[in-house]
Amino acid sequence: MKNNSLIIMIAVVFAVTIAVALIIRVIFLDKYTEEKVPKEVITAASEEVAEENTKEPEDIISEDVKEDYAGAENAVVELVERTTIEGNGEFETVYDRYIVSDVNFTEKTDVTKDYHEALANSEGEIGDGIEISFREAFDMSYTGLDGWKLYEKLIKQCGFSTDFNDVTFDEESHDLTGQNLYVYNGKNDVIDKLLWGETYDEILDSKVCYQLTENEKMPEYFSATVSYKYHEQVITKSRYLSVSIVSGKEG
Repeated sequence: MKNNSLIIMIAVVFAVTIAVALIIRVIFLDKYTEEKVPKEVITAASEEVAEENTKEPEDIISEDVKEDYAGAENAVVELVERTTIEGNGEFETVYDRYIVSDVNFTEKTDVTKDYHEALANSEGEIGDGIEISFREAFDMSYTGLDGWKLYEKLIKQCGFSTDFNDVTFDEESHDLTGQNLYVYNGKNDVIDKLLWGETYDEILDSKVCYQLTENEKMPEYFSATVSYKYHEQVITKSRYLSVSIVSGKEG
């Protein structure tokens, strides 16, 4: 019986010793942290993390917005591609494509024009575009598609991801321009599409993102840029896609 009591006492003392040691360690670490890192710095860092997290988009497109787009009467699609060449003290920008298409879902008709040649021949002013077919412009058809399905298919067709949540808020652009840009974290096919058939020595930079509207959870446009070096020139290719929907809902 005495042996059991002794064992119990030893166990209690051991447990109390560990508890006291842990308390002392916690107090020491708290004091060390306060001395090394001022409280205001810790608070500011926590607020920055909280603010950044609030800017990470969640469920960008709601079911209500999808329904709104599905019932659309019209869609206006803009697709712009351009190439900028820098080197030997010269700078040149060429529009490879500048397409605007107005699709009427009710009539199942469209008016699609390519303005890139009109831009090239009018010293920066947009002249009369050349009317082309929707399929020729986007390599797809809108037949059988509603506004939402067209929106989604165009995004994929142009090489942008429809995973709108795997992105990071672009703080730098927001500070400079006030834009709400979200940069894709994963791979987008649009970069490969822009580089298709191009010859280069090295890739310098690339960025794929979308602009989020302030009043509505809906990307209003998508953009991609890739810069590469070829001999003494730095070439930047870009693609811009916008799909604006006119709702068919009343009110």
